[in-house]
Amino acid sequence: MSVRGDIERRLTALPGLTPRESRYGHGLAFYVGHREVVHFHGDERLDVRLTAGVILRRRREGGFDGRVTPEGGAPNWVKVRVSRPRDIALAVALAEEAVRANAQRDTKRSAVSARPNSLQEFDILS
Repeated sequence: MSVRGDIERRLTALPGLTPRESRYGHGLAFYVGHREVVHFHGDERLDVRLTAGVILRRRREGGFDGRVTPEGGAPNWVKVRVSRPRDIALAVALAEEAVRANAQRDTKRSAVSARPNSLQEFDILS
């Protein structure tokens, strides 16, 4: 099995991730709720949405492994080189971190959208 194939198989089994078609046109992708958090560019590059806050925290703590680089134009994403079997564990660990970071964001967004409109609370719109 290829490195990409092994990563895809492991991510498919990862709790909190749902595999489906990329909204960015990259084939198979992985989602937390409605948010795309992992997709491939070819067989040797994985993009992972860690969120800007996680990336900033990781930079303050010493940065990333040399196989990981923040995406220049997208502050929430990192690029990960995945060409060798030893890269599989790194890819899965970053995907797990993306699940945690993006699940928190999805929960906050759900709470905000579930909050009634302040005018509705006073029956002004009813």
